[in-house]
Amino acid sequence: MIGRIVPGGTPRVLAVAWTLFLLPACATTEPMGSLYVHPNADWSNYQRVAVLPLENLTNERYAAERVREVLNVELNAQGLFESLELGEVNRAVRTQNLVNLTELGPEQTTALGEALGVQALLMGSVMEFDERRTGTVALPDIAISLRMIDVETGVAIWAVTDARAGAKLSTRLFGIGEESQTEATVRLVRDVLGTLE
Repeated sequence: MIGRIVPGGTPRVLAVAWTLFLLPACATTEPMGSLYVHPNADWSNYQRVAVLPLENLTNERYAAERVREVLNVELNAQGLFESLELGEVNRAVRTQNLVNLTELGPEQTTALGEALGVQALLMGSVMEFDERRTGTVALPDIAISLRMIDVETGVAIWAVTDARAGAKLSTRLFGIGEESQTEATVRLVRDVLGTLE
């Protein structure tokens, strides 16, 4: 019979529709974080920056190195600043006998900046760097906290904390458009650096 109503069919359809409506809120890949920009920051004063080794707060041994590499490449690729080669930065850090880079004082910041010939230092932490799997779908979870320090004053002129987590709706439902951990890292770094423009 045409138009026959199946008992209980309508509630099932409504339940599926409601689930599809709610899934995007539970499966977002849009980064959500905090941003600070010093009210007197003049970006024209900063041509060269150095990306210092990042603090690794994760269980992934090479998380900080991987994020730092992407950060350095993206800074140069976007033309925001001239970012020094990481080996040169590492040598200067060793020469200055700096151990805990998260606790640099103004004198150390100035000395390192002068040794590298930069106007600002970029430092921070990788707080999360995981890749969970749900069935065959990879769900990268990455969180970073960065700050840019003026080498003359030792003052933070920019600071951001942001994360990228989960998978797109199409990935969760159909297993398509999966985002690798590297892709998620690149997208997160690009989003973060976009706040400098």
